[in-house]
Amino acid sequence: MSLTRSELSSDSAPRVLRHAVYAAAMLLAPILLLPGTFLNPAVGGIGAGAANIAANAAADPTSNQLHIAIYLVETFLLPVSVLGLTGLALRRSPWLATIGGGLGLIGWLPWSALVAQDDLTFQMAQSGGGPQLVDLWNRFTTDGTMGPLTLVYVICHLAAYIVLGIALGRGRVIPAWAAWALALTSPITIIAFPTHVRELLYVVSVVWFVGSVPAAMAVWRNRLDQPASVYP
Repeated sequence: MSLTRSELSSDSAPRVLRHAVYAAAMLLAPILLLPGTFLNPAVGGIGAGAANIAANAAADPTSNQLHIAIYLVETFLLPVSVLGLTGLALRRSPWLATIGGGLGLIGWLPWSALVAQDDLTFQMAQSGGGPQLVDLWNRFTTDGTMGPLTLVYVICHLAAYIVLGIALGRGRVIPAWAAWALALTSPITIIAFPTHVRELLYVVSVVWFVGSVPAAMAVWRNRLDQPASVYP
């Protein structure tokens, strides 16, 4: 998409760049989550250490490393994407946007620890597994560091999309169906993880992307609307 001369002026160019980053992150986050989930051999924490290490050992090492690389990129995209949604809703639903954005940011920050956990599982599988490594995996994923981080991730990021969906819908910032799509990603995820129905996580990525398209378009349309912009 080409920019006009006014967009490239010294005053507007930084704003245009920021909005472009927000919009791109909002679209790329759900897009990349789909192949990352597909290539993850132990998606959703399929069980205790023995099951997770065994699943990684049986998986193709190249595709497994690719899923970790994709999740690594997501570490940077996810917080930015939720900030984009927050800024979009902030003007018309300030409290809901603030709460939802705060929950989303806090919820996505532990994602990097979960990526490290996936990498650790891969390395353990490549090392042959064994009772000691299984015991280490179980202790590591439930200790006083990873246990709370995982809990914060689960609760906060799921609550965030419900709150932000309500904020965007109430403010009529995006179409109602798009706001519903964003909010519905959380209950679908809640069903998918305990049931281990992998296909539901694919549905989450698709529904999330569908809801994000109008939101990203709105962010991009507002790139020069300085009085209405609330982005930093």
